[in-house]
This record gives sequence, structure tokens and C-alpha cells, in this order.
Amino acid sequence: MDRIRHFADMKIRRAAGLGLLAIALVVMALHADRPLAMHALAFLLTIEAITLYGFGLRNGWVPRRHGEIWLPMDGMGEKRVQRMVSEIMRETFMAYARRMAGPAAAAWVVDLGMRLSG
Repeated sequence: MDRIRHFADMKIRRAAGLGLLAIALVVMALHADRPLAMHALAFLLTIEAITLYGFGLRNGWVPRRHGEIWLPMDGMGEKRVQRMVSEIMRETFMAYARRMAGPAAAAWVVDLGMRLSG
């Protein structure tokens, strides 16, 4: 079970990290216009959090028979493994969505402050 959690965490961490890298590159490209860069940061962080949350909701009925999480499951019953992997993936996606919601909300607060201050 811990091995499945490790692989699920590693897979989602890698995907979320690549998303954050893309967001950072967009914000760096917009650095000349700080309000626009802050607004883009808030918007893109929110999109990533919503995407992770959506994957968490969808994960209960998506078959996980292929991929790096399925590989260490030799010899276990297929339905049992499917249910276990789906539940672990759902929990992990939801945890990462919650982790992304905080920075997204903070970015929106800073964006609002920048807009109100002129």
C-alpha cells in the first residue's frame, strides 16, 4: 500500500511540478507588466488547482490498468487492485489540489491589492 502511495505521489508531483514550471515561465515572460503577470499567476494557479481537483473526482471510474502505478501489483486480484489504486490516486489528486488552492487564493488577494492600489 505504501508503495502504491509512493508511486502515486511521485507521478502527481512530477505532473504538478511541470505545471508550476510552465506557470513560472509564463509569469517570467510577462514580468515587464507586473499587474498582468500577477493576474496571469493567479489565473493559472487556479486553473491548475481546478484541474487537479477534476482529476481527483474523475479518478474513481477511470481504469488504471496501464502505467507506472499498476506495475508493482503482480499477483493481486484485478478488481481489488483497480479499486485500491483509484482510491489512492483520488486521495493524492485531492491533496495536491488543496495544496494548490492556498497559493492560488494568495495570488488572487495580491492581484486584487495591486488593482486597488492603482
